[in-house]
This record gives sequence, structure tokens and C-alpha cells, in this order.
Amino acid sequence: MHDQHPVLTDEKKKELLHTFRQSLEDVPDSHRFTDTDAAKKQFVMSYNWRKDNHIDRLPCATRQNKLPLLVNVRGYDAIDDGNVESKPGLSQTAIRIANCMGGDCFHKVDREGHPIMIDRTGYHDAKKLCHEVSIDEISIFQTASNEFLNRVIMPECSQKAGRIIFKETVIFDCTHMGIRQFQMTALHYLKSVIDTIQNYYPETLHRLFIVNAPGILHTIWRIVKPWLEQRTADKVFILNHAETPKVLLKYIAPENLPRFLGGSCTCDHIEGGCVPSVMLGNVPPLKVAEYNDNVSTPYNTDVMQAALEDNLYRNPT
Repeated sequence: MHDQHPVLTDEKKKELLHTFRQSLEDVPDSHRFTDTDAAKKQFVMSYNWRKDNHIDRLPCATRQNKLPLLVNVRGYDAIDDGNVESKPGLSQTAIRIANCMGGDCFHKVDREGHPIMIDRTGYHDAKKLCHEVSIDEISIFQTASNEFLNRVIMPECSQKAGRIIFKETVIFDCTHMGIRQFQMTALHYLKSVIDTIQNYYPETLHRLFIVNAPGILHTIWRIVKPWLEQRTADKVFILNHAETPKVLLKYIAPENLPRFLGGSCTCDHIEGGCVPSVMLGNVPPLKVAEYNDNVSTPYNTDVMQAALEDNLYRNPT
């Protein structure tokens, strides 16, 4: 096992520098100098976290290694369209998470080339999730999903756009949302996810659309908004049912937007359509098999160890 952090090539260093510079483009000139210390502190914190936790060695599903997906995928060349399924290599934790989710999917790109994550938030079984999955397990799973996005999907989007793409567009569909999603434990879980993204994946959100929002969401937003950095909060758009299609189509082509959000896409070539959902019944619940380890990591121990020790399972190519 290699404990040292992998050496960065000159090409990779240039890419990281360019990405960092791009992340500062939206910052007003008056803030760039005064925020230098904070930016440096966050960069060092993120770097040390990645090094100490071997984040660069986490496994990612690719077309080549055939690892089971952690998140449903539609519309990319780097990875086959597919659903989260109970296959060898996947852990029981990943299965429990999938069975509690209302449905989520990396689904094509917006008009500017950013990958889209669609989350059917209103159908999540938050009570079951909090009962069956720990905050640490959610945090590890979120990190693994982010690594898949950054290492597998983002490079393809960058190549197609002709520029570095390092941000995603997120859609939270709040159809069917009720107070059950906002019990206090569930809010703690949500804060854990927000903290992971803000601390270790800063400036990776392009826009967040909270669509088909019920009235209660505006009350919850007053709780959640203080957890967000102001620049992140400014990227959030809360839309009611009537506003949703018109606004989304401004930023996303109809063929890349699911029909249930106002677009024309149905993804009828694959089970579950655009966003597979156990809760909606368009895909069956995942069943635990003897080849699914009962561990806190999203993949089985042998997969995690293989990725840690060499390039197997962790590099896109």
C-alpha cells in the first residue's frame, strides 16, 4: 500500500491552476485580495483532507472497470447509461441508501455544457434513511459520488465544451414533499452533506433549481440558508409549479430535460426512464445478496482495498 500522495504532473498542475483561476472569475475585484487568506486556508484544508483520507484513491465506476454505479446515469460517453443495481462489489450501505431515495440521476448537460444532477427530493424516505444509514455513511457516499462526477463525467463535459467544466447544475424536484422530509435528524443529515461539499468541493455548484416547491419549503429555506456561503445561496432558484418549466428550459435544452420537468426527454430505452425511483415504483427495490458486504463504505472491502493499493478501479482509463 502506498501512503504518499500521488505526484502531480506539470500538465495536471496547470489544469488545477486554470480551474482555480476560473473559480475566482465571479468574485468581485474588491473581494479577491481580502479573501486570499480564506481561499488559501480552504485550499490547504481540502488538500490535507484528500491526502489524509486517500480521496484520490477512492474507486469510481467506469465503462472499462464495470464497477456497479452508485448513482443512476443517463447521456454520457464515458459511462454506459445504467441504474444502481445490487451487483458484486456494491456494499449493503449503498443498497440501503438507494432504497431510501426518491430517485437521483446524472442526466445529460445544460445549455452551457455542465452536467445535470436531478434529485427527486420530494419522494425521499427521510425517516427510513435516518434510521438505516449513519451520518458518516452518508458523508462517505456523498464523497464517492462527487469523485465519480469529477473524475468520470466532468472530463468528458470539458472535452465536449472545449473548456474546463468543473461545476454542475442541480435540480431538486420537490413534488410530493411534506413535513416528513424535514424532521430534525434529516436536517442534520442535510447539513452534513452541505458541509462536505462546501468544505471539500468548493465552487462546484453552477446553479441549483429547487422546483415544484411547496409553501413549507420557504420556511425550511430560512433554516438552511444560513448554512450556505452567500455565493452559494445566490445560485439557488426556488420555483413553484407554474414557474418550473419556463425557467428550466431557459437553461436546459428540451431534449436534455425530463418530460416531468417540462422537457421532452423520456429515456424510454432504459428501465426507470430519466430518473429511476424505488419510491415511485418505476424500478424494483434493491435486494441484499451474499456478495454485498455489510460495511460503511459504498463498495465492498476488496474493491476499496484494490483501489487504494494501485490504479485498479480508481482511474477513468
